[in-house]
Amino acid sequence: MEEYTKVEVASYVKQGIETGTMVPRQAEKFARIIARQGNVGETVVSWSVDSEGREIQEKVAQVQVDGQTNQPGWIATKVDENGNVIVDNNNHPNQWIIDDTTFKKKYEVDPENPSLCRPKGGPQIFVQIPDNIILNQWGADMQIAAGGYINITNADDMYGISQRDFEDTYKFTDDLEKKAPRI
Repeated sequence: MEEYTKVEVASYVKQGIETGTMVPRQAEKFARIIARQGNVGETVVSWSVDSEGREIQEKVAQVQVDGQTNQPGWIATKVDENGNVIVDNNNHPNQWIIDDTTFKKKYEVDPENPSLCRPKGGPQIFVQIPDNIILNQWGADMQIAAGGYINITNADDMYGISQRDFEDTYKFTDDLEKKAPRI
């Protein structure tokens, strides 16, 4: 089994950018999801794969009440262009929990297909990680294999995403290196 090291995300990213092992790149989200408001306490397990393709339990999270809206979080499930749930090679659906405030900020009903939600917002800045890491993300530890990404668009809300999920969700919008936000 591969080793994972727990990191403090801001200092890890800052060091990676300073040493040149992480290069900021701009990408934009294109993937559609289906989503429903969860029930408080409902558990979702997010799965990924390590650098050798073996499944890893990426994160276990429970739906909680959003402190800003007093509404429960959402359970999001990634779908393909036809609205079919995306499952991995181990038959796990690609799902996660997103709090109500963040959901409303990042997604809207797709007017072309009202059963789906589409991303809103613009380009974001990411760095690809060279190590197997564990980071605390929204109150839960998350394992991300080397090759995954950290969204550094907002230094106060950096988060990780596996390489597989990044490739299913985002596309690079240019080939130029972008100036990183101050971390």
